[in-house]
Amino acid sequence: MHYFLKIENLPYNPVPYKRTTQRQKFKDANYKKYLAFKELIRWHFKAQNKTEPSLKGRYHVSVMATYKDKTHGDTDNVAKAVNDALFSDDKFVSGDYNFKYGKFGGLEVKIFKVE
Repeated sequence: MHYFLKIENLPYNPVPYKRTTQRQKFKDANYKKYLAFKELIRWHFKAQNKTEPSLKGRYHVSVMATYKDKTHGDTDNVAKAVNDALFSDDKFVSGDYNFKYGKFGGLEVKIFKVE
């Protein structure tokens, strides 16, 4: 089983994982941006794959981030954001990640079930 996700033409770079404290969750603007980005990932996943994004089990996730400029976060943290958005328990997820530059921000994600 496999899934694909493509998000194109973002006016900003993909948002990386944001570690935070319980208190910061209510105040930190960057954390709120991270939550909104995870919701965007879930929405696109559901629309493109016709299923809810709550995958369970062993998967391999391949992430290609497109950055519109050099003010981006680490690509491994963007991959972590994808895993957090799509998996109820991402401790069984392995993967790879890469990046490129373009006119707009974006993501391409390929997800394969590992038997």
